[in-house]
Amino acid sequence: MSILAGDNSKTWIGVIAVTAIAGVLYFLTAARDIVVGDSPELIMAAVTLGVAHAPGYPLFTMLGHLFSLLPFGSIPFRVNLLSVVCDTLTIGVVYFSAFRLTRSQLAAAVAALLLAVNPIFWEWSLAAEVFPLNNLLAAVLILLLVAWHQHPERSAFLIAAFFVAGLALTNHQTIVLLGPAFCFILWRRRLFLLARPSLLAIGAAAFVVGLSPYLYVPWAAAHHPVHNWGDVSSFHDLLRLIARRSYGSKLVTTPGYTGGPPWDRLAALFVSFGPVAGLLTVLGAIQAFRRTRWYFWFSLVAFVFTGPFFVWITDLNLSAAPSALFVLQRFFLLSHIVLAPLIGFGVLALAQFVARSTSATALGALCIVAAACLVAAAIMAATNYRRIDQSQNLIARRFAQDVFNTTPPGSVLLVNGDGLAFPLMYLQQVEHIGNETTLVVVPLLLGDWYVRQLREQHPELVVPFDRYDPQSNNMKIFVEANSSRTIAIAGAIGNDHSLDLDFWPYQQGLLIKVMPKSQDVPLDTLLAQNEQLLSRCHPPAPGSVRANTFEADILNVYAYPAFTIAATCERAGLKAEAQTWYERALAINPQFSQARQALARVEH
Repeated sequence: MSILAGDNSKTWIGVIAVTAIAGVLYFLTAARDIVVGDSPELIMAAVTLGVAHAPGYPLFTMLGHLFSLLPFGSIPFRVNLLSVVCDTLTIGVVYFSAFRLTRSQLAAAVAALLLAVNPIFWEWSLAAEVFPLNNLLAAVLILLLVAWHQHPERSAFLIAAFFVAGLALTNHQTIVLLGPAFCFILWRRRLFLLARPSLLAIGAAAFVVGLSPYLYVPWAAAHHPVHNWGDVSSFHDLLRLIARRSYGSKLVTTPGYTGGPPWDRLAALFVSFGPVAGLLTVLGAIQAFRRTRWYFWFSLVAFVFTGPFFVWITDLNLSAAPSALFVLQRFFLLSHIVLAPLIGFGVLALAQFVARSTSATALGALCIVAAACLVAAAIMAATNYRRIDQSQNLIARRFAQDVFNTTPPGSVLLVNGDGLAFPLMYLQQVEHIGNETTLVVVPLLLGDWYVRQLREQHPELVVPFDRYDPQSNNMKIFVEANSSRTIAIAGAIGNDHSLDLDFWPYQQGLLIKVMPKSQDVPLDTLLAQNEQLLSRCHPPAPGSVRANTFEADILNVYAYPAFTIAATCERAGLKAEAQTWYERALAINPQFSQARQALARVEH
C-alpha cells in the first residue's frame, strides 16, 4: 500500500486524517436499524446466508454475514457498518489516487473530504447497501490502473486490477461501465503489453479468480435458506440470476416509472455534485488536460460511461413518483468516484490563480484555497447533518411492526413494492415477528421459483397457478382458492383489478381486508374497529420522512385509512365525522392533496 500511496510515508498522515473524519461522521449518523430500500432484504440475506435479489450479490452477502457476527449493536446496525467501513475506506483510496496524480497532500485531502460530505455519497454510506462496496472496489480499481500506468514495469498493479474488476463484478454489475476506461489504459500501454503477451493472460486468469464468489450462490441455494431468490438449482438458473433475466433490460420494471425524458436525469446527475465540487471538477479537468493529459482522457471516458451514458439508458421517468429519483441517485455514486481525483487538480488550478492575482507564494495560495474548500466542506456537513442522520430512523421497523400487529392471526398478507415488502420480510424471517401470518409478495409471484417456495414453506396455502399474471392467473383466483382464510392487503397490489367485481376493500387498521360483496359491515362497527386499531399505530412525524424515498410510501399507508374512512362517512352523509377523519389524514401527511381537497369540500 505504501507503493500505491506514492512512495511517500508522509502520505499516511493525510489518509489517516481524512478517513478518520469520514469514519466518525458516518459512524455517528449510520442507521441503527433497518431503513427503506433494499437494505432489509440485503441484511436478511446476509444474516441467514441466503441469496439476495438478482444478481445475487454474493460478495456483499458473505461480508455482510461476517459483520453480522460483531459482538455489539443490533443485527441491522452490524451489517450497516459494512457500508460505513467501505465508504470510509473509499475516501482513503480516493486520497491516494488524488495524491499520486497531483503530488499535493492538501489537494488530495480536499478531493477526499468534498466527496465524503457530498449529501448523496454520505447518505448512501449509512445503511446496508451494495453501492458502498462498489464504491470501494471501483476506487481501488482506478488507483491500481493509475499506479500501473505510471509504473508499467510493476505488473502486479495490472494483475491486481484484473482481479479487483472480477471481484467487483460479483458485487455490482455497473462496474462494467469502467471497462472502456480500463481498455483505454491498456491501449496507452499497448507496446509494453505486446512485448509481454503473457501478462494479459495472467490478468485474464486473475479476473476469473475474482469471479469466484459467485460459487457461493449455488452453495447457499442448496442449503435452502429462508431467503433464496431465484431458487438456483442448476447452472442455467445461476446464469439467469446473474443476468437479471427477471428484470429484463430495465432498471425498474414498475409500470409508469419508465419513458421519462433523459434531460431530467442528466440534470439530476450534474446537480448531485454540488456547486463547490462541481466547479473544482471543471477546473480540475482543464488542469489535468494541461498537466496530465492521459488522465484527463481516462477520467472523461470513465465519466461518460458511468454517468451520462448509464443515466441515459435507464429510461427512468423522474416525474413518475418522488421515489424515482431515490432509485436513480445511488447510481450516480460511481461517476462521483471517477471524478473525485479531478477535484485535487481543481484545487491546484485555483491556487495558481490566487498566486498570480495576489502577492501570495505558491504554498500560501494553496493553503488559502485548501482552507476555503475545507471550510466549505465543514459547512456542508453541518447544514446537512440533521437531514442525513439515520441514527434515529425507525420508520421501516415501526411500519412492519404495526402491520403485523394489525393482521389477524392466520391471515394471508399480500404486499407489493420493495419499500413495504422488505421490512416485513426482514422482521418475519430474521426476528420471527409475525410468523403466524403468511406473507405473499405479489410481484414475486411472477417467478415460478417463488411459487414453488411458497408451496414448500406454506403447504396450507393454496397457490392455484404456477406463475401469476394479472389477466388470467390473477388475485381473484388466488383469493377464491383460499376463501377459508382472511386475505389482507398492505398498501396496494398494483394493476390487478380482478377483485373489483366480486369483492370490496374493507379498511381494517393499516390493512385492506378483501371482503365478498355479499358480506356487509355496519358503519359504526367499521368506525369503532378502526379507532381501536389505528390508535395502536405509530405513524412517523411528517418532518422525519425523507420525501424522495420509500418512506413517503409508508407515510401514505398510515394516512390512507383515515382518508378512506372519511370518504365512507361522507358518502353516508356524516359530514362532521368525515371532516374529523380527513383532518386526521392530513395530520399524518400534510401533503395528502386528495384529503385536502375533500376536506375543503365537506367544510363547504
